[in-house]
Amino acid sequence: MKKFDKIKLKRGKSKAFVFFNLTKAKVFPYTEELVRFLMKNRIEVCMDSAAESLIPVEGAKYCEVETVLPEVDVVFIIGGDGTILRAAKNAIKYDKPIIGINAGRLGFLSDIEAENISMLEKLFKEGCPIEKRTVLEIENGDKNTLAINDVFISKTEPGKTAELFVECNGHEVCRYRADGIVLSTPDGSTAYSMSAGGPVLDTNLNAIIMTPVCPHSLISCSVVFSPEKLITVGSSFSGGEKNLDVVVDGERVFTLKKGEKLSVKCSEKYVKFINLSGRGFYEVLNQKIIGRR
Repeated sequence: MKKFDKIKLKRGKSKAFVFFNLTKAKVFPYTEELVRFLMKNRIEVCMDSAAESLIPVEGAKYCEVETVLPEVDVVFIIGGDGTILRAAKNAIKYDKPIIGINAGRLGFLSDIEAENISMLEKLFKEGCPIEKRTVLEIENGDKNTLAINDVFISKTEPGKTAELFVECNGHEVCRYRADGIVLSTPDGSTAYSMSAGGPVLDTNLNAIIMTPVCPHSLISCSVVFSPEKLITVGSSFSGGEKNLDVVVDGERVFTLKKGEKLSVKCSEKYVKFINLSGRGFYEVLNQKIIGRR
């Protein structure tokens, strides 16, 4: 497995940053409980300056994210998968390990539930392993971003069909008439890609999964690329102007115009998840997806 050494927090010496969804009041009590738990264990706790009016805890520090993240030992993210996806990108930038605490619905990226914050005691005793997970690097000209789950290249106009071509290391792989295609990480294989009929990959693998969405074809399978490959996607529309939307981890990031190509590859960076619960990928898969049917 792709694991680093264990992380073990030291009382009176370690520093943590706590992310939470500032717009969802239902997570505030859990966040306050988490902050007080950490402070009780003499961990220096930092939160975004915008959180001070929502969760004012004496002794906690409120500051700008960019100024303090380089100094912390661990990042706690409390909320749903969307919150984890957004906040984790800040942690990736500074190579910080994260632990997700689910206060949403599915919580596939979370390691523990918000009701079980006391389980964090393990971080001070025996410590916990850190798992490295694949991240995709997406570029469009001088614009670039990272994807933890997936990038969806889709039609912009409702009711229309996108015409797409896909290349691997400069060689054409296929052309699609479809609603779009999803390029995902193994972590993202259980998200949109799976819903579109793509395979589920163990998160210990390093690969890029390509899955067409609603293709106008009787035969259209997913393709799994090895991690060193460079994938490019563009519009093969031969008529007038035809733009494509680029949606990364559920958020539209930019528009791919006719004649432009989007490049996707495995990043040299990783998202680092702390495995506190001790659960493996298949146990999580069974609990969160298979067992919910």
